[in-house]
Amino acid sequence: MKDGAAMPGWPLFLRREMAAAFLGLSPATFDNAVKDGLLPRALPLVGSVKAWHRADLEAWAEDRRAASENVPNEWDAA
Repeated sequence: MKDGAAMPGWPLFLRREMAAAFLGLSPATFDNAVKDGLLPRALPLVGSVKAWHRADLEAWAEDRRAASENVPNEWDAA
C-alpha cells in the first residue's frame, strides 16, 4: 500500500505493509522495530494469518508522542 490517504478508514486489523504505512514507516523499518521489541508483535488471526490491532499501534504512537514531550528541545533555548 503506497498511499494511506486513498483508504477512507483503516481496518481494525492491519497486515504488515498496512501497519507500517499506518505508522509512516517502511516495511523494513517496521520489521526491525518489531524484531527489536520496540513495536508490538502481530496477533494470530486465522490459520497462519497474523496482523496488528490498530489500537495497539495507536497506543504505541501515543506513547512515542508523550515521551517526546519530555525531551528538551535545543531550539527552545535559542
